[in-house]
Amino acid sequence: MNKPLISVKNLSVEYITDTAPIKAVRNISFEIFHGEIFGLVGESGSGKSTVVQAMMRILPPPAYISGGKVFINHEDIMEASKYDIVGFRWKKISIVMQSALNALNPVLSVREQIHDVLYTHKGLKGKEADDRAKELLSLVDINFDRLDSHPHQLSGGMKQRIVIAIALAIMPPIIIMDEPTTALDVIVEREIIAKIIELRKELGITILFITHDLNLLMEFADRLAIMKNGEIVELDKIEDIQKGGKHPYTKKLIGSIPSASGKRQKGLLSRPDSLNLSKSPILEVHNLEKVFQSPGIFNKNKIIAVNNVSFKVFKGEIIALVGESGSGKSTIAKLVTRMIRPSAGSIYLDGKNKKVTESRSVPLEYRKTVQMVFQDPFGSLNSIHTVYHHLARPLLRHGLKEQEKILSHIIHLLEKVGLNPGEKFAEKFPHEMSGGERQRVAIARALSLEPQIIVADEPTSMLDVSIRMDILEIFAKMRKEKDLTVLFITHDLASARYLSDRIVVLKDGSIIEENTSEDLIQNPKEKYTKQLVEAASPGWLNSLSENS
Repeated sequence: MNKPLISVKNLSVEYITDTAPIKAVRNISFEIFHGEIFGLVGESGSGKSTVVQAMMRILPPPAYISGGKVFINHEDIMEASKYDIVGFRWKKISIVMQSALNALNPVLSVREQIHDVLYTHKGLKGKEADDRAKELLSLVDINFDRLDSHPHQLSGGMKQRIVIAIALAIMPPIIIMDEPTTALDVIVEREIIAKIIELRKELGITILFITHDLNLLMEFADRLAIMKNGEIVELDKIEDIQKGGKHPYTKKLIGSIPSASGKRQKGLLSRPDSLNLSKSPILEVHNLEKVFQSPGIFNKNKIIAVNNVSFKVFKGEIIALVGESGSGKSTIAKLVTRMIRPSAGSIYLDGKNKKVTESRSVPLEYRKTVQMVFQDPFGSLNSIHTVYHHLARPLLRHGLKEQEKILSHIIHLLEKVGLNPGEKFAEKFPHEMSGGERQRVAIARALSLEPQIIVADEPTSMLDVSIRMDILEIFAKMRKEKDLTVLFITHDLASARYLSDRIVVLKDGSIIEENTSEDLIQNPKEKYTKQLVEAASPGWLNSLSENS
């Protein structure tokens, strides 16, 4: 390594508000060298994506660069004209965005979207563009016959590979990857990372990789910078970070990473003495099926989302449903909470005499008994209502009318989930809180009616690693204090192991394996379960290379 390919010097970004400007990025500096994978990691709101937007000159108003310089291959991009910066973004540096679904045009084929870039920046069209498009697809291991596919016809992993292929179209020396694997299943995520590493080796490209997942970066980055509140708090080689880091925040992040290997962490997460699997289950699912009709008037195809699924959940138990996207786990969550009706099968609550799938209407008592926490803390709360309104509504719906009691109960709930002082948070709107705080509110809302069962559908997947652990421990604490039963839906086997007593593995709508958490981790029987365990364990990159 000699001269840096990228040099960021004293970069600051501010957002204009009605009062005083908000400093989103504070005087940060770092360098990236040729052929390096440099990681930028931090929680939501830390400023890492703002740094990328500033580097690419795509900051949305009212954000603006208030200070500093960015040099790409010794060129000051802050001085480039609006005309020059357009070509610069593709020829010198390109970006792979977080959501492939949003990055691709839904009405254009893969061929058309690749051709558009090739024609605009290199003047290629016709057979010449086709040949180049095929080369690009080959680089990311996608068959040529997908050229005429539209985004909706592709899996999440395929869409992300195509976004990477488009970013490589003009062969820029630098690729910025902004959370490129966030929406992917753990196995697909690992495959994408392996492909990125392979491309770095083959093409000699330099990669700036942005993520909130420190565990992911520790497997393949050369160096990384850790951001918090708009500042870089630690910048070091990956091997030094792996030793534990120097800054307290780094240490906290590393200490918050669950693992699917090694000794299981206990504490709050130990099974309570009250759990008795010999008693009748509190929830019983028998031969559950859900079939969806494919969209379109003339389309007669059917999608079997859940296929003959049966399992039992006991009072005070935390059971995890684990599987990739499309495995049926979220559909099961909706079936259990009666958000949708099954095509076949039965659900029993608290004994076989209480069949809850017979009638179309859902009794109010069932809603009180079984509550749900959703994946998206941003979408599950109405932006125009205060926290008080969100928590008061179910209480009013179920008969609690006294204003003083409602307020007292809400404050107690908020403080129970770690939002102190409760009075302050009760007055807030969703936009005034972080993602982790919003998810705590959603949990408080689910707990407000003192349910027996909570169905938590990917409640941590959109949160940063340290916040994830906080949320998991809330569930564990509630189970310990209230004998709460939790159906935990996740694609993250490490989190499932950390929190649950038993794990049920789903694939293609069916249960393929079920066991206690430790037995399933230590002795997986099915090939797919073994892949999940490997993907959630340290050193997964080496095992992926050995198996390929």
